[in-house]
Amino acid sequence: MADDVTTPTREGAGAAGEVRHSSAAVVAAVDGSVGDPTVIDWAADEAARSGRTLRLVHVVEPGYQLTPYEAVFGELPSLSEQLRANGHAVVDAAAERAAARHPGLEVERRVEWGPPAGIIIDVTDGAGWLVLGAPPRHRFERVLLGSVALATVAHARCPVAVVPQAHEVTAPHLVLVGVDGSSGSARAVELALATAAPVGGTIVCVIGWTVEVEGGVVVTEPGTDRWARVEERYARLVHETVDPLAARYPDVAVEVVVRSGGASRAVVEVAAERHADLVVVGSRGHGGFRGLLLGSVSRRVVERAGTVVAVVH
Repeated sequence: MADDVTTPTREGAGAAGEVRHSSAAVVAAVDGSVGDPTVIDWAADEAARSGRTLRLVHVVEPGYQLTPYEAVFGELPSLSEQLRANGHAVVDAAAERAAARHPGLEVERRVEWGPPAGIIIDVTDGAGWLVLGAPPRHRFERVLLGSVALATVAHARCPVAVVPQAHEVTAPHLVLVGVDGSSGSARAVELALATAAPVGGTIVCVIGWTVEVEGGVVVTEPGTDRWARVEERYARLVHETVDPLAARYPDVAVEVVVRSGGASRAVVEVAAERHADLVVVGSRGHGGFRGLLLGSVSRRVVERAGTVVAVVH
């Protein structure tokens, strides 16, 4: 059940007195938790960079039947009214934060009712980005995707940025992207280039490998000719994917890193070593089960990277 939806409001003036806007809004899912500030900041920054509307969405999930208590206690407001008011308070606070960070943004505020994952997925139809907060970290400092976050990341109809709590939000000067030669990784590369371009950033294209055979011998020794040939072969695969796309973004510097140890491990390790501002992965690359919307590599990267991870479908 949809609640009140405000019309788009200009929270300030943009360049030359006009507010730039695009129908492909940046959607930020807010829930009033401690993770909201970083979600709002990242989404507002991306909306400002790309000239898009920021759409703030809060989903109310009662989880139980809304009993008409006001029928028994006439002076008390109904539970549904309290939930509605709380929802609007959440999006209003989010809009105030976004406006303070970027006075020129056009901001929409929406409060929806229903199952959170399904509602958020529907709202992403036609959107440019969906921005979510990462679930809280558990033991060993690892994020474990909950059912709502997992379903939303897997089924969203636009790129999804998962933002850790208390993350320092900065411009994407260094964007790391996982590449495996698949069409999904090509879409990830294109998004990485488009995200880095407005700030004159760099993209680091990472490919990982595990077991390879050269001349009938399993390659195990770094520094050998066989090891070098394997890395050269993987580097060529990356360039075949990246070079045609990078030609459209001449101001973006491109680096290629080939790392043994598997795809997710390579991406996570290099992201930590290079202090990446953003990691971009395809939702499913080579080797995934057909029909699986979120592959094991992308899920591991989201859970372990420790920075903002964008998943591209």
